[in-house]
Amino acid sequence: MVERNIIMGKAGGTAGKNSVNYKISLPAEMVKELGVTQEDKSVLVSFDGKRICIEKNKAVTE
Repeated sequence: MVERNIIMGKAGGTAGKNSVNYKISLPAEMVKELGVTQEDKSVLVSFDGKRICIEKNKAVTE
């Protein structure tokens, strides 16, 4: 487990004037272990009310 801060900024483009964009950086070791590459970077993100889970989208690679 690693501690990270969430980066918050104004959303651009056609987003509403009060829209906010949220980002978080992930440790390279974790991303590599998921199997994410420049060519194959699709992931699935889920939220159960308490936890955010990121997993490799295997449907894209098959």
